[in-house]
Amino acid sequence: MTTRTVGELLKAERTSHHISLGELSKRTRIRREYLEALEQNEFSKLPAATFVKGYIKTYARVFGFDHEPLLALLRRDYKESAKGKLVPREFIKPVLKRGRTFTPVTLFVLGLAAVFLSLVGYVGFQWYNLNKPPELTLAAPEDDAIVASRVVVEGKTVPEAVVTVNSQPVALRPDGSFATEVFVATEGISSITVEATDRRGKTNRLNRTVHVRF
Repeated sequence: MTTRTVGELLKAERTSHHISLGELSKRTRIRREYLEALEQNEFSKLPAATFVKGYIKTYARVFGFDHEPLLALLRRDYKESAKGKLVPREFIKPVLKRGRTFTPVTLFVLGLAAVFLSLVGYVGFQWYNLNKPPELTLAAPEDDAIVASRVVVEGKTVPEAVVTVNSQPVALRPDGSFATEVFVATEGISSITVEATDRRGKTNRLNRTVHVRF
């Protein structure tokens, strides 16, 4: 399933309330072309990132949903450029220097460094396996799913872990699987947080953004 973008989610909220861009512009005093660019994810046509975040919060205030999941989605997909504008993360890449020549001594040093880094990487990998948080997978709900007020949450972790859904403890089956229901009292965008903590105190956390429709 393809995760919907910030603009698509905002447009879905607006259209579900049967409000046009022109009417929303009058309500919020945000220029219509800015609202249209926001819903089309055309951030190059918008002011600095601070203003974009403000626009998202304005949508949340008008339509009555939690803006935090959308801001988290924005941070995942976009990053501020040096000029403060939002750009897709895949467009921010280091510039590679060209034309550099390597002498035999340089190649020898690089070879030693590669061996050293390989050893460090192996040790680090083993350390990570010993200290990584417990495995945690979610079968339901899917990210950006449209759900009713009672949301079924299903997943699996290691059998000895302690699992909570939105800070509420959930019983585990012997194989580490679990299933519970979460009640959401308001329509709109909501976030569900599932945490699994093992005996060492290591915690794995997964978030799901859902659209609640009564």
